[in-house]
Amino acid sequence: MNYKNKITSLCILLVALLLSPTLSEAQKVKSKPAKATTAQAQPVTSAKSLLWEISGNGLKQPSYLYGTYHLLNSSFLNTVPEVMERFMESRGVVVETEVDSAKMMQLGAKMVMPDNKLSNLLSKEDYALVDEEIKTQFGFELSMADQMKPMTLLLMLSLKDYQRMEVLKEYTGQPLDMYFASYNRRSKKKVSTLETMEQQFDILYNHHPLDKQAEQLVSYVKNKETAMQMSDKLVQLYFDKDLAGMWALSHEYNELTGGGDMTYIADDRNKDWMTKLPAIMKEQSTFIAVGAMHLPGENGLLQLLQRAGYTVKPLQ
Repeated sequence: MNYKNKITSLCILLVALLLSPTLSEAQKVKSKPAKATTAQAQPVTSAKSLLWEISGNGLKQPSYLYGTYHLLNSSFLNTVPEVMERFMESRGVVVETEVDSAKMMQLGAKMVMPDNKLSNLLSKEDYALVDEEIKTQFGFELSMADQMKPMTLLLMLSLKDYQRMEVLKEYTGQPLDMYFASYNRRSKKKVSTLETMEQQFDILYNHHPLDKQAEQLVSYVKNKETAMQMSDKLVQLYFDKDLAGMWALSHEYNELTGGGDMTYIADDRNKDWMTKLPAIMKEQSTFIAVGAMHLPGENGLLQLLQRAGYTVKPLQ
């Protein structure tokens, strides 16, 4: 594989990781939940469902909200026929973004730091620690990646962690979100996106300063075994359709890996998406496929939809 193809492949994988429930969507609850004003104002987030019907508030036809796991492949959908039924009957689909391979090389520039080096960001002890982990996992020395942003290496290590999970290896095909979008493209049905690839790469690589990214990288390596155990548990919670359990565990993971205030990765994006979704759903029945960790919480899509006047109902 030549250098260009390696960069392209890596970018695709990192886009997939953006909404990985443990690493990227964990967030802290900073305020008390809003008080319910009606019997239906509080969504049944304790219901073990990843699939929700959205109705009311002037919608002529219901739309559907489905929480995906971005590294889970499409043959998994054979085990959830109720999801495929709602997807097939919907006239359009919404996904977070679509991968444009033509932009990969340009976006790959966001993954590096031409004016800095990891050896400047890490202490000698921490550099040696990360170096050993990189050599163990990938077979090259950290000096070969000295100008990669710490977040790049953190995502590479996290992806390696996910790739070892046997339960994910059972399923083949495309990642769920990619499958939904590509199916509708082939079927000449509408595909809407909530963000551009540029926006997602900026979220990954430009939100935290480099020294904060370096702290997160070292924290991940130091706590790897516990992080892997949490990742295993989180995947199982997803298969159990347990949004409340995923929400609680994601907070623990965020504390463990030094994520800090992560409201920008979920809360802020959810609120932005709610400026776009009402018009899309009003136009036609739509299947909305986003990372599962965007559904629960005070500023999760379930509560935001209810506060906007919609009725949400679990379908699993």
